[in-house]
Amino acid sequence: MADLYEVLGVERGAGKEEIKKAYRKLARRYHPDVNKQNPDAAKRFREIQEAYAVLSDEKKRRQYDQFGTVDDGAEQARRRPTWRPQPTGFDFRQVGGFTDLGDIFGDLFGGFGRAGARAEAPLEAAVELDLGQAVRGASVVVPVRREEPCDKCGGEGTVRGKTCPRCHGSGVLVQTDRLRVKLPPGVGDGDRVRASLKDGSKREVAVVVRVRPHAYFERRGDDIHTVVPITFNEAYLGAEVEIGTVHGPVRAKIPAGTQSGQRFRLRGKGVRNVRTGVNGDHYYTVQVTVPRVVSPSGRDVARRVNELYGAGADPRAGMPRSLD
Repeated sequence: MADLYEVLGVERGAGKEEIKKAYRKLARRYHPDVNKQNPDAAKRFREIQEAYAVLSDEKKRRQYDQFGTVDDGAEQARRRPTWRPQPTGFDFRQVGGFTDLGDIFGDLFGGFGRAGARAEAPLEAAVELDLGQAVRGASVVVPVRREEPCDKCGGEGTVRGKTCPRCHGSGVLVQTDRLRVKLPPGVGDGDRVRASLKDGSKREVAVVVRVRPHAYFERRGDDIHTVVPITFNEAYLGAEVEIGTVHGPVRAKIPAGTQSGQRFRLRGKGVRNVRTGVNGDHYYTVQVTVPRVVSPSGRDVARRVNELYGAGADPRAGMPRSLD
């Protein structure tokens, strides 16, 4: 028999919570519903169940620590058939050592074992938006995965003592609904929007929003940040340039003598706050670009420009040379 502590990946002195945490993590990873294409997952899942059945029970754990095995009753319980079609049925609630697998799997997969607990379990879904959809708001269709008691076995997993052929002993059937959700303008990455299924149950769904990064506009809270290239001529003499914002182009003035890296603000040109309805700001940082083509006339202009800095002027004066 494999070392049960090694099966769960915990030390022999691990506490109850650490053992439960390890079990939850492994059960989620190797559950047959998640690994339908991996024939070894069911075997690994069964080993994890057996290890937890012993190590979660103080009496059986003490016996295992002392003798390296458990009594016949526990052994029979640990060897009970599990998951997928088997010669005899399997009920999560009958495994030796488990107080209530419905509670444990309720956290992992929306509820197993007790039909009543599943009916009240909250549902979650996720949707990915681009920045334009997040800024303007959008109406999207979201797939919602939910689990319902098997209508053939009533959630028991067995029919007349045999594994239910419809749910394969799990007691649940997985269904996917398509829910249309209206997302408000200004919704942000990580926000959760509440909605309800339209199937008569009005079951609540928490839709988690993910927003893809934009190549040019960077969102920070309700503010937008961009980098705007300008020419030396525009920086030195001043100019009026076009600044792209999430609401469209805006003409803005660049003051004469603007330095590369200098930041300016466009009030109210950011993202609308979903709670207050007030728009954030748009911050743009100018970056003076240098011509890539070097020509004799360009060198002459550069020398004349250098004279503008004044004799002996060093733009790096005052900067530290090291950490000392």
